[in-house]
Amino acid sequence: MIKVNVKGKVAIIDAVRSPIGSIGGGLKTLSVKDLGVHVVSHLLKRTGIDPALVEYVSFGWVMQDPRFHNLAKIISEFSGIPSSIPGTTFHENCASGAAAIHDIARRILLGEIEIGIGGGVESMSNVPRQLYQGRLKGQLYGDFTIKDGIMSALTDAFAGEKGELMGVLTERLVEKYDVTREEQDEIAYKSHWNSRKAWDGGYFDDYVIPVELEDRKKGTQVVEKDEGPREITIGELAKQTPYFKPDGGTITSLNSSTINDGAAAVCLMSQRKTKELKIQPLGYLYSFHNIGVPREFMGEGAFKVMPPLLEKGGLSLSDIDYFEINEAFAAVLGAAFHFLENLPKEKTNQWGSGISLGHPVGCTGARQITDMIHQLRKRDKKIGITSRCVGGGMGSGEILVLS
Repeated sequence: MIKVNVKGKVAIIDAVRSPIGSIGGGLKTLSVKDLGVHVVSHLLKRTGIDPALVEYVSFGWVMQDPRFHNLAKIISEFSGIPSSIPGTTFHENCASGAAAIHDIARRILLGEIEIGIGGGVESMSNVPRQLYQGRLKGQLYGDFTIKDGIMSALTDAFAGEKGELMGVLTERLVEKYDVTREEQDEIAYKSHWNSRKAWDGGYFDDYVIPVELEDRKKGTQVVEKDEGPREITIGELAKQTPYFKPDGGTITSLNSSTINDGAAAVCLMSQRKTKELKIQPLGYLYSFHNIGVPREFMGEGAFKVMPPLLEKGGLSLSDIDYFEINEAFAAVLGAAFHFLENLPKEKTNQWGSGISLGHPVGCTGARQITDMIHQLRKRDKKIGITSRCVGGGMGSGEILVLS
């Protein structure tokens, strides 16, 4: 096994997440503030770290609205962290949760702080619909159009002539990398199979924090597991009609990621501080990286980020024990297998990903990092990569190493 030098790297003390809820599902009544506080407060309890020692909180959130001014600071205060501690909210589309974790890591590496919390959250059940007209003089009569916040967020307004949904962009990726419908359906099938197997094996149990909700009619309800993973057959997948490109397309509602609610949070610390507090880290954030790609091929970011990320870490594909490439669409993972010829399928998305676990966009990067650090620990492996494509044309990824 390759030996990696973690000296000077940022320590991961613990990482937790909520169950991922389906849109309109068990978590629908919780705001982004509620979800964020749920994971951060439990993270603090698990680590035993005095909240007063936390020096910064950063959180990713994509589908933002004015009701929660600088959400990271709100989550911080309502989780018991002193109001004197600053916070920053990140919007980097699907990489937002990871961007928040990168931010905390940079602050630690620069010596600005020694303990911080990074995470991500999304409540797609509660995304507002928006009216962009009506404030200007002269609009005294006539119809106004209300825009759906989710559809707006899932559309690249600057791609194509009039803007295009992410799925339409990904159909371009299918053609460029010659990804077949059969490959995509097989990826979707395996995503559900792998995530269900991981849940049945108890791998998620000790760090996915159940959510208790009070229902006036039903009493206390508990959401304990991700709501997405289910039994599915290749036949069921094959029957689906293309959603984004009805004539000749390959991407369907079942080989695409879902629309979800959820949150994840990670406690990061300098190595000096771990020694002072006598804390044994779960592992280390060994390297992280972002790239830009053409917005028309935004899905490329998930795999084109890997070569420079590996180079930065002094590693090769063969050194990696597990990969999670977010399944914004099965086509993204299919293209990754075509682009990275030595990417091993048997080591990729072994606990599922966006198609089965779900893709609460602001949460996903933090969710991936959380799941990977625990996957390495529980499966007695050493090195993992997490990556994702980013709407607007970016790629984002991390290398995680166990202590």
